[in-house]
Amino acid sequence: MKTLKFPDIGRLFRHFVAEGVSMRRRFALYVFSLICLFLALIVILLNLFGILSPTDRQIMNDLQARLDACSERIERDSDELAACAISFSNQLEQTIQDYLTENRIRFEELQDNPDALDTLQSRLYDAVYLNMQVAPASGAFCILDTTANSHSDTPLRSCLYLKYINLCSENTVNNDFSIYRGSFATGKSRNIGFHSGWKNECSTDFFEDSDALFPEGTHFVLSPVVSIPDTWERARYIYVPIRDDNDCIIGVCGFESTDLLFQHSHKTVESRWGSETCGLLDAQDGLYAGQFSSGRYNRPDNTLRIHDKNGSQLFDFGDEQCVGLTRDITIGRDSFRAAVMLPQAQYDYFLHRGQMHIVLIFLIAAILAAVCCIVMSKKYVSPILKKIELVKAREDYGTQLRIREIDDLFAFLAEKDNDYEQQLDALEEARQHAEEEARRAKEAYEKAAEQYELAKSEIDRLAEQHKEEIVPEEYHFFVENLSMLTPAEYRIYELYLSGKSAKQIAEILHITENTIKYHNKNIYSKLGISSRKQLLRFAALKQHRDGKEDWS
Repeated sequence: MKTLKFPDIGRLFRHFVAEGVSMRRRFALYVFSLICLFLALIVILLNLFGILSPTDRQIMNDLQARLDACSERIERDSDELAACAISFSNQLEQTIQDYLTENRIRFEELQDNPDALDTLQSRLYDAVYLNMQVAPASGAFCILDTTANSHSDTPLRSCLYLKYINLCSENTVNNDFSIYRGSFATGKSRNIGFHSGWKNECSTDFFEDSDALFPEGTHFVLSPVVSIPDTWERARYIYVPIRDDNDCIIGVCGFESTDLLFQHSHKTVESRWGSETCGLLDAQDGLYAGQFSSGRYNRPDNTLRIHDKNGSQLFDFGDEQCVGLTRDITIGRDSFRAAVMLPQAQYDYFLHRGQMHIVLIFLIAAILAAVCCIVMSKKYVSPILKKIELVKAREDYGTQLRIREIDDLFAFLAEKDNDYEQQLDALEEARQHAEEEARRAKEAYEKAAEQYELAKSEIDRLAEQHKEEIVPEEYHFFVENLSMLTPAEYRIYELYLSGKSAKQIAEILHITENTIKYHNKNIYSKLGISSRKQLLRFAALKQHRDGKEDWS
């Protein structure tokens, strides 16, 4: 089986660096680069003007628009439900006050008075039922801060709680209740079916800190998502206080909004990117929980983490991840997060597909650029290369390519050839003249060398003759005592040998002439001489002898 051999890119690169790139390849490379640069510039401009956007940006733009609409819808629904709850509270306050006035009792006297509580609850039922029909809610409740059995082990409160069993029909007027909590007498008089979740009163710790929940200026509170006791469902509750004439909180009322109701109110949208799910989230110890428009995320134990990711958020449910956006919104006095998201699998699919589209566009553009380069190379570069080959072979300069610049170039080259031939002739003459000058210079050098040897012999003869005029004992004393000179004295001795006068030596060493005279006296005394002339004579003889020893 034959093995595939891939080109050695490193070797090709080194070859191009060493040898250069041919004209045809250079032309093709430039044209190809220019076309790709032009296409890239067009893509960038289209992207800047929003005509062409990367897939992830398009997805985020659509999710942002969906988030704006979802946030506005949630805030509008919450405000509508809050308005209904406030009106509901006013009706209950009036009903309770009328009952207390008619019976000439105070609210505190309802404690451990089941008959009075049953009668009051029967009056309150109509208000609870009618407001539940009007409000966009899945249930309504009214809880009073009193009980018919204060001796119970579990603190109880008198309550009315109505919850629909069916939220799928368009008209909820005739819907049955899945949950009824209230007095037995009231339920029986209204022909309400008592299900397994029925209770006469409810257990709640709401009134332990009710004043803190409703500071001045706070008219309602929206709760986090909680599980409905004795059911598998979850819901949010909107609370409004019930006050007496002294503005003391004697109860609370409101509406219930289950996960199913949220799904019906905020549908999952099937967009071009797939299923876009919206939700309303609240934080719980670093985790988030909430209600979503898709039932797959509305599970009792469904908590998630939110992480920032390249301009978006990653929703981590543990077994599934989604990509989307969130926005903080304020409902009442509490902050919540509105969210819109896509399953990450869908997001990755469209992101990958968008990237493949961009790659495909650039690939097609690259192929078109390559074809354009080949056509232009054959049309323009090939004739030029053929002409160059003819010129290199010295066959023809006169053939016209009908490309003005190239034809002018070849005409210029032909003219330059004539100039170069003339320059070569001139250089040849200059070379011959230079050789003649070199020959003459060599002869002059040899003659000067002969004269130098004669002069050297004459100098040696004169030195020998001068040697005979010097007393050997004095010369030997001079040589032997040179080492007795101090560094300063020896420096002066060297300067005398170099031809310097006493005045020049004083300037060089920055001393006075008197000091020079003092050093001269010491030098003459140590070397056994009487004058500078004798000093220079002995020194010259010593240099002559030292030189002959070196040559030997």
